[in-house]
Amino acid sequence: MGNSGKFMAFLAGAAAGAAIGLLMAPDKGDVTREKLSRQADDLLSDLEDQWEQSYAKIRDLANNALEEAERLSEQAQQKVDDNA
Repeated sequence: MGNSGKFMAFLAGAAAGAAIGLLMAPDKGDVTREKLSRQADDLLSDLEDQWEQSYAKIRDLANNALEEAERLSEQAQQKVDDNA
């Protein structure tokens, strides 16, 4: 499992544990709902950050692959021109 998979598993476990803890807590319903809402917002924010980081990495890899393909194409064209 990669780092992002471990991070996602950690987030899911933390969210589940927090939700169970809040549901078992002796707070009023509206207080518990507010806590759950805040934690859900925090989790969503963390997931958005992880998504943005992953997207940036994928975009960089794609750009690097495209640059490498262009370089190889130029090398191949040069060899064809040299042999012609």
